[in-house]
Amino acid sequence: MTEKFRKFNGQYWLIALVVGIVLPWLLKLLSVSRFHQIVWLLFVVDFLLAAMVGWQIRRTARTGWLVWLFPVGCFVGLYLFFPTYVYYLALVDLGISYLAYGLTGPAQVCVKTVVKARWVGTSRAFYQIESLWKSW
Repeated sequence: MTEKFRKFNGQYWLIALVVGIVLPWLLKLLSVSRFHQIVWLLFVVDFLLAAMVGWQIRRTARTGWLVWLFPVGCFVGLYLFFPTYVYYLALVDLGISYLAYGLTGPAQVCVKTVVKARWVGTSRAFYQIESLWKSW
């Protein structure tokens, strides 16, 4: 079961489902005020998780299409449990996820490679980086 969960990127589906649908439903069930739902869930939790999910997708070298999963899950939750004026926050989630994905380098690039390339010089730097990359 865990092999299929990891093969189909189950952790990202689970985060999108829990934060996008289950958490707003639970807050509505517990009668949390609309102001606190919007401030804490949408601005704090969603935006932080959007950045962390985008960063994690890039860091683990997953496909870029997973960046869309969290904002789509959040949009479904916004559509079901919130008024229409907060729908645009799903676009903000997408932007934050995409920025975190785009600004993060892949996990295979290490600091030793970059430092060693600087010391070797420009003519042999590419050869050294390539040989270190293959040995990694």
